[in-house]
Amino acid sequence: MERSCARELALRAVAVAGGGVKGDGGLVMVIGGSREYPGPPYVAALAARRAGAHGVRVAAPPAPAAQQVALEAHLIAGLGSELDAAAVAAAARVSRRMARRLIETGARGRVVWLVGPGLGGSPVAGRVLDALQEVRDHDRGAALVVDGSLGGGPRARERLRHLGADLVLLNRAEAHALLAGSGPVGRAGRGGAVDPAALAQSARETGAVMVAKGDPDLITDGTQTLLVPAGYPGLARHGSGDVLAGAAAALLAQTLAPAEAAALACHLVGTAGQVLDREVGPGWLTRELLDAVATALRDLLAAPARH
Repeated sequence: MERSCARELALRAVAVAGGGVKGDGGLVMVIGGSREYPGPPYVAALAARRAGAHGVRVAAPPAPAAQQVALEAHLIAGLGSELDAAAVAAAARVSRRMARRLIETGARGRVVWLVGPGLGGSPVAGRVLDALQEVRDHDRGAALVVDGSLGGGPRARERLRHLGADLVLLNRAEAHALLAGSGPVGRAGRGGAVDPAALAQSARETGAVMVAKGDPDLITDGTQTLLVPAGYPGLARHGSGDVLAGAAAALLAQTLAPAEAAALACHLVGTAGQVLDREVGPGWLTRELLDAVATALRDLLAAPARH
């Protein structure tokens, strides 16, 4: 994807968010985290704000990061050390109120659920996903972004289909896990590539846009496949995937289509990582990536249009 295409997508997303009505930038509900991995949902929440979401709610176990994020996002209170079905039900109630509020105010944004950051470390992740599936059986009013492979294999692909996921974000290991049992999927292991045909088949099977992160990022809706070359190896570290997930959810909340939101998020995070690698060096921090994503979006909007 060329920079000019990324700029066009950014202008469309920001045009919605700049409409002057609270909620035009959309609202993101982040559901994730565990005692083992408490930080990812809070990183994703901040990334959603950096990418233009007007509001963010977080359903996650309490963590030190929550105190900082509470200044930028509302936290669903009363959660224990691990997520459970009650937390999912509480998130669903809040989500419905948020959706009604958008309609009442005439805001043009939408509600997006981001599920998965940090949830993989929870011993009760399966029960949380079962509770989420029950909620989605009755209410699919919110768009759904899933960060991770939900365990991988045919069962995970069936769960994604049942959940009605709009967008699924995978690192290369997660992509290989999800595609397992579906025929040739590419080479696993260090530097292993994902087979685009297998990823496209998974997109058709689940009905979700699939993203295999890497260099380049691979995005497919099952019919068309897009390569985003902005990624680079230095992004393969803790935190960068959470930033990407939050940014993608925010752009989807600003009414970009799932493939468009994924492509622009990949471009912004990849560009931000390249800048940090050049200006800071290999030891940059996740909080610096959050700021660099906002700068990348600003610079993209400020770039002169090509005729």
